[in-house]
Amino acid sequence: MAMVYVIISLVAMLGFCSLAVDWGRVQTGKTEIRRATDAAARVAAAFLPQELESATSGPVQTQAITIAGDNKVDGTPLVLTNSNIVNGSWNPTTKVFTANGAYDAVTTFEAVQVTALRQIPLIFGTVVGRSSCQVTGSSVAALMAVQAPVTQFVSAQSNLWLSGEPKGTRGSQPDGGYSSAAHPYKYDVAGDPSIAYGQPGGPGSALASDYGGTGGKVTSTDYNNQQVYNSLQAFSLMVTPGSIIQLKNISGLAANQGEFTSGTGDTSADGSKSGTVGIYSNDAATNSSAPGYTGAGNSNSASDATGSEHGISNIATPINSLNGVFLDGNVPDTEDSTIPPGLDFSTQTERDYTSLEPQVRQTFFAGDGQTSTGVQQTILVPPTATRLFLGTMDGHEWSNNVGGFSVTIMQYQVQIVH
Repeated sequence: MAMVYVIISLVAMLGFCSLAVDWGRVQTGKTEIRRATDAAARVAAAFLPQELESATSGPVQTQAITIAGDNKVDGTPLVLTNSNIVNGSWNPTTKVFTANGAYDAVTTFEAVQVTALRQIPLIFGTVVGRSSCQVTGSSVAALMAVQAPVTQFVSAQSNLWLSGEPKGTRGSQPDGGYSSAAHPYKYDVAGDPSIAYGQPGGPGSALASDYGGTGGKVTSTDYNNQQVYNSLQAFSLMVTPGSIIQLKNISGLAANQGEFTSGTGDTSADGSKSGTVGIYSNDAATNSSAPGYTGAGNSNSASDATGSEHGISNIATPINSLNGVFLDGNVPDTEDSTIPPGLDFSTQTERDYTSLEPQVRQTFFAGDGQTSTGVQQTILVPPTATRLFLGTMDGHEWSNNVGGFSVTIMQYQVQIVH
C-alpha cells in the first residue's frame, strides 16, 4: 500500500512540477513570440510603401522573416514563411485588420499582420500525458499618419546649405574659375521666402519672366543696379523622430541658366533630362579658402561629396534634382558634433534606394520620390531631428535659378496597433 501511495503521490508531485516549471517555460515562450512578432511587424510596416498591393512575397515579407529570425523563442530563432505575413488595412475605430483591405490614410491605414506559432516541449508534462504546448503570437503594425498631407512648392532657388541659418547668412562661394566681374553677387543669401519665384503656370512656360511677380532677380541687369541676389531659405517641415517620410506627386521643372531653353539644364526632380544626368556637388563645401567652410580645398567639385558648408554635409547628386536634409533645433554651423560624411548618389543604383536612414545634417537625394521602376521610396526621420528641409542642387549661385517642384509630403509613424 505504501508503494501505491508513493506512486500516486509522485505523479501528483510531477504534475505540480510541470505546473511550476513547464508553465513558466510556456509563459516565457508566449512573451518571446509576441516580442518577436511585434519586432517583425514594426520593421515590415516601414517597407509597406515598396510593396505591391497584391504582393505575397516582397520587401515586407523579407524584412519580417529576417527580423523574426533575429529573435529567439524558447532558445531558437523564430522561423516565418511568407504565409505568416499578410498585408492589409487597419481601422482604428473598429480596431479591425482586413487582409488585403483598401486604405485611405485618413480613416483606414496601410498595415501588416505577422502571426507565428511554436511548439514548446514540456519536461514534466509527459508524465501526465502532455508532451508539448503550442504558443502563438500575432501582431499588427500600421503606418499611422502623423499629420495630413502637406503640399509645398520648393523653389529652384532653395540652397539646401542655407537650411536653418538666420536671415542674411551668406553661402555658395563659387569655384575659382568664376568671374567676379560678371557675377559680383555670387553668394546666395538666406532671405525672405517672398523673393522666390512663384509656381509656374505649367510645363509649357519657357522664360524666367513667367515666374515673375514676386520680385525675384534672374538677369544680368540686376547686377548693374547693385541688387543683391537672394536665395530662398529652404522649405522646412516639422517632423517626428522615428517617423517615416514619403514624397509624392512631385512635378515641375528647374533650371539654373536664368531661363528655360532647350538644352540648358531644365530638369525634372530626379535630375533627368533626355536620359542624361549631370552629377554636381556644392562647390562651397569643398572650398577650404572660403570663409566659414571646411572641405577638401577643391576649386571645382562637380561630383565630390566630401566637405561641408554651414555644418551640413556635401553630396554628389544630379544637377537641379530635389534633395533634402534633416536638422534638429540648433543652427547647423553651431553644432559641436562631427559632421556626417557626404553621400554619393552619382549612379542610378544609388538613387534607386527603397529605404534610406540619413543622419541629422546629412544631405540626401529625394528625386521624384520613386525608384526608376516606380517603387515608392521611404525616408526614416533620424533621432533628434525636428525639421526636414527640401531644396535643389546647383553647385553654386542658386539665386539665379528658375522653376521648382510641387511636392506632397506624407509623414507616418509605425505603430503596433494590435
